[in-house]
Amino acid sequence: MAASTIFEYRGVDNLVYAPVLEDTKDSFVTGTVKSLSPVAEIGRTTENSSESHYYDNKPMIVISSVGADELTLTVAPLDLPTYAEITGQIYDSETGSLIEGERTNQYFAIGYRTKGTDGKYRYVWRYKGQFGIPDESNQTENDGTDTTNTELTWTGVNTVYKFEKYNKSAKALVCDERYGSVNFETFFDEVKTPDNLVGIKSKVKNPIFYPTLETFTSNTLKVSLVSETPGATISYTTDESNPLTSGTTYTEPFEITGTTTIKAVAQAVGQEMTISDIVTKTYRRTIA
Repeated sequence: MAASTIFEYRGVDNLVYAPVLEDTKDSFVTGTVKSLSPVAEIGRTTENSSESHYYDNKPMIVISSVGADELTLTVAPLDLPTYAEITGQIYDSETGSLIEGERTNQYFAIGYRTKGTDGKYRYVWRYKGQFGIPDESNQTENDGTDTTNTELTWTGVNTVYKFEKYNKSAKALVCDERYGSVNFETFFDEVKTPDNLVGIKSKVKNPIFYPTLETFTSNTLKVSLVSETPGATISYTTDESNPLTSGTTYTEPFEITGTTTIKAVAQAVGQEMTISDIVTKTYRRTIA
């Protein structure tokens, strides 16, 4: 995303949740992702504090701390099985009844996406939190159009588990489609973490031809091929055929003796990268 890109938030949707089944120093495991409820608004506040410590009558050190996140989720009224699951209460499927009372505490991950005024989205997974009992209000029906919805609170904390990629615990993962680095089609199929989120494969740099001039007058011309991607292998042809199917592996500069069209492609075997473009260059021998 260019630094000059300016947008504001104008939309939120796709609110989902998944139970946290395990969060220990050895693993972080979540269950099946489910839709929570159509969402009207999500607000977030984060506990934080800072304090200056004085030496020689001057503030020399600032001590900062970051606490829990609290999300306020304004949603359509929940169906009773979902309400019971996220609040740790009982749903009796035989009678279609919610039994309110003593709670079983359970942590949940939640996911959603926010839309910008430019039409692009930010995708979010928050890893570990508990839902409070929803706030609801009901009022008499009148001849107006007033209705009420449900307000949920979700209080999130850091995971105990330190994700392998960074060796740190985390509260959330935020991805922005403006960077074009992630395929978001499966983002909400499972809880995405630093360890299982896979970026779009980067591309091997195109081969570069040397010399850069396209004409020569000598009897022979020595041609070199270079890829700026470390470990890349270059294949080439000198008969205008496809270097992917009939190419010679480039190992050292080679000579041509007349007008020749060279096609070349680079690939990084064993690396999570897509092959380069097939590039073409024609060297023409001219008579001095």
